[in-house]
Amino acid sequence: MIWAMDHHGGRIKASPNKEGYCSLCNEELIPKCGSVKIWHWSHKINTDCDDWYEPESEWHIKWKNEFPKECQEVKVENHFADIKTKEGLVIELQNSPLSAETIHEREQHYKRMIWVLNGETLAKGLEIRKKITCYGFKWKHFPKSWLEAEADIYIDLEWGLLKIGKIYENSITYENNNGDKVTKIYPISGWGKLISKEEFLKRFR
Repeated sequence: MIWAMDHHGGRIKASPNKEGYCSLCNEELIPKCGSVKIWHWSHKINTDCDDWYEPESEWHIKWKNEFPKECQEVKVENHFADIKTKEGLVIELQNSPLSAETIHEREQHYKRMIWVLNGETLAKGLEIRKKITCYGFKWKHFPKSWLEAEADIYIDLEWGLLKIGKIYENSITYENNNGDKVTKIYPISGWGKLISKEEFLKRFR
């Protein structure tokens, strides 16, 4: 985590010899201030009190820093939301795969939320082409657990964010020469809207 709580309940970032506490479990945290990884806080024992926690990447930090510090790592009952806007919308930043069960669990917990997925790690094999009113796509290595998502999904790409409008599963079932049924699966396809990061931040920040 990038934020800890000081003795007065204020929010502080990690730095050498600083004292900080977890606002979720109130345990003392250790500032990790090496030369390789981004400076952050860690629990003394090798576990995290939030079982939804995933290691912070530079991508996470850059996105969080686009929002005011009071909107970052906000406690929502027994979990930290990556970002919770002043209007109460949770923005979950996802850098690694999730199961369908976990996606459903988080959406039920946060209720008003959207997903921002790191296209570099989760959108491999995604091909986009412009249509008249939207962008069509084919997704060769689509992580199928995201078919269960009900909240809006934005894919963070190098040139903007693709808001998923519709996803289609493509397959054909036929009988082969032996009379056996065979299902041929094609890459996932769909359509969405492409917006700039500036547009996204203007809408949600």
